[in-house]
Parts: sequence; structure tokens; C-alpha cells
Amino acid sequence: MSKISLIIVDDHKIFRDGLKLLLSRFPNVELIGEASDGAEFLDLLENKKPDIVFMDINMPKINGLEATKLALQRYPDLKIIILTTFLEEEYIEQMITAGVEGYMLKNSELDEFDKAINRVFYGGNYFSEEIVGMILSNIKRLRTQKKISNKHNFTPRETEILRLICKGLSNEQIAESTFVSVKTIEKHKSILFQKTNTQNTVNLVIYAFKNELIDF
Repeated sequence: MSKISLIIVDDHKIFRDGLKLLLSRFPNVELIGEASDGAEFLDLLENKKPDIVFMDINMPKINGLEATKLALQRYPDLKIIILTTFLEEEYIEQMITAGVEGYMLKNSELDEFDKAINRVFYGGNYFSEEIVGMILSNIKRLRTQKKISNKHNFTPRETEILRLICKGLSNEQIAESTFVSVKTIEKHKSILFQKTNTQNTVNLVIYAFKNELIDF
């Protein structure tokens, strides 16, 4: 069975070394590269294509936000998890809009890293509890504002898949529970993105909650 390949992007060597030591405890994970800033990371991508990238935010030359945007423009299927100490709503919103698949704190426990890697690799998203709390608080605040029309003409199957996506299930888990292929789920997700004018799973979930397409 092939391993999940990773790249670490962080300007602190001590932290990179510590994270490498932690990741070495996972037999299904393989580190294929590391970078100390966004520019070095983008150069690295020319020769290495990881399954997942752990990305810091504040770095010299090209920061994590800009590096994420540029990387996803070139490689739209790249999966990026932000790994940082910043809990500010502004950072979270910017990174989610940029298209990251996860957002974690650097002091996360070992089992959190395991969950994050596997969930994102199999098509899901992962956010630390603190991040989820901030996202939900923001959504509740937005619900008091004028709502966008919810008339999207979802089919029953699309509604079912949207509900499972909002529960945090990966593409494989949704496929298993609905007795269809992963490819079919990906097709339904693409249609959901089009109907809601969203670009990724995280924005789709936020849109669904904000517009009361599903219940909390």
C-alpha cells in the first residue's frame, strides 16, 4: 500500500524537525520534502507532488496565504492544511477562501495529526476544535444578516450528499454510505459547487449553514 506523501512548509527549522519526528510515528506517512518559505515551497513543487502540505502562515519572501493561492492556481488538486499559532478570524477566513482543506494549531496532539492527515487525504476536511468554534460563531452572526435565496433546485441525492458533507464525512465514507462510487460523489460535489457558487468543500459547508440549507 502506498504511503501518504507530505511536504512541510515552515520558516522555523526547530519546528520542522519536531514535526518530522512526530510524523515518523505514522507508518502510512512519508515526508518527501520541506521548505522554509513560500518561494522555496513553490520551487519544490516543480519536482515533487505531495498528497498533503502542512503550511505555516507567517514566513519570509512569500507568506503562507500567497503561497497557497499560487500553489492551488498551478495545482488545483493539491491538499493544504494550515498549521499555525494564529487564531484570528481574519487569517482563518482568508485561508478558507484561498481553498485550504484544513486548519490546525501547532500545539495539536498526536492523534489530531493522524485524524487530519487521513481525513484530508480521503477527501474530507479537518479543523481544530478552536477553529470550528470560531467558524460556527461567525456563521451564527451572519445568519442575522440578509439571507441569500435557498432555491437551488437540489435533487434528493444532492441534498443527501450535502448533509453528509456537512457532517464531515470524506468522499469515500459518503460513497460507502450511499452505495455509489467515489467518482459519482465527486461529480455530485462538483454540481453542488456550481449551484452554490462555491469553490471548495469548506466554503460549501459554510454556505450551507449560513443559508440554513441544513440544521446545526
